[in-house]
Amino acid sequence: MLKIFMTGDNHIGRKYDRFPDVREILAQSRIDSMERMVRQAEQEECGLFVVTGDLFDSISTVRMCDVKRTAEILSKFPGTVLVLPGNHDYYTGEEKVWKDFEKALLHMDHNITLLTEYRPYYFEAGEEHAVIYPACCRSKHSRENNLAWIKNTEIRNESAYHIGIVHGAVRGITPDLKEEYFLMTEAELLEIPMDAWLVGHTHISWPSLEAQEGTGGYRIFNAGTHEQTDFNNRTQGCCFILSLEQTEGTVKVTAHKYVSGRIRYYDLNLQVRVQDNESLEQKLAAVLKELPAESVVRAKISGTVKAEEYADRKKIYQNALDRFLSYEYADAELGEEITVKKIRDEFSETSFAAKFMERLMDHPVELQMAYQLVKDCSD
Repeated sequence: MLKIFMTGDNHIGRKYDRFPDVREILAQSRIDSMERMVRQAEQEECGLFVVTGDLFDSISTVRMCDVKRTAEILSKFPGTVLVLPGNHDYYTGEEKVWKDFEKALLHMDHNITLLTEYRPYYFEAGEEHAVIYPACCRSKHSRENNLAWIKNTEIRNESAYHIGIVHGAVRGITPDLKEEYFLMTEAELLEIPMDAWLVGHTHISWPSLEAQEGTGGYRIFNAGTHEQTDFNNRTQGCCFILSLEQTEGTVKVTAHKYVSGRIRYYDLNLQVRVQDNESLEQKLAAVLKELPAESVVRAKISGTVKAEEYADRKKIYQNALDRFLSYEYADAELGEEITVKKIRDEFSETSFAAKFMERLMDHPVELQMAYQLVKDCSD
């Protein structure tokens, strides 16, 4: 049996300028997760540790210290490490990030191979043999994928596992409206006689696998990013562990996931309704109570609250959100409860506006709209 630990889209060196107070924590967490993955791969007795592209976030802006630390972490894996250049860290031989990586490796014992050529690579993992067919990226964008050389290669039916590693969008799975990210199709991959395809680029993992349960019936795997990158990336941060076993001339592939991410990003929409006898403080507590402290939270808050809470809302936000790594909120659509007293304090009791709004007291949504309309006209 051949066991493979699969990760990709790690984006080491990612800049978190949007979160200046915690940018170093967020960047470091991506590296810390890599360290946990190597330990997990060793614990799972994997023979190969595969990075399916975008190990680094950029070809030129990643700090040398981060490149060196990543190389050190990967070098600790007792088996074979295979690193495929992706579209963010593409390879032509001139890129600073890869020169720094190769320079770092010169000073350490390692079993790391950078897959930069369009040719089969042969490896041994214990008693098992694997032939690797890499489709690395040599540019950030391309309207053509890099599968052509594999299609034109004779795949011999020898006693080895045949594994394709590719970085790019998959039609119907990865958003690629301009078709500029090495687009391929599932059918195109399945027509090539690989025992398994390890795909990078899509930050969400597919297929959907359970932790610690072998799932069979798939030949194409995309582990997604190992740590959630931002609010738009809805994932736990996962890796896959694949098991390939030859049985009577056929190869059975099973896989399960390992949740490697620690920091999570939550984009929340909270609506408070004073008519439901629910306070802003209660609403925030109920929604946030299950979220871990190692989170970045963005909350959009709408609805109506009582006058006292509306006046104290910023203090309420701080008390509820301060335990997280970072947070931000937007409450432009949150309003103070409109009462008869408030109407009469702001408008003449005999005015059309006051009489009109008082007739809407039993319809809070329409009342809020009417109040805002009158205020806008007054302004």
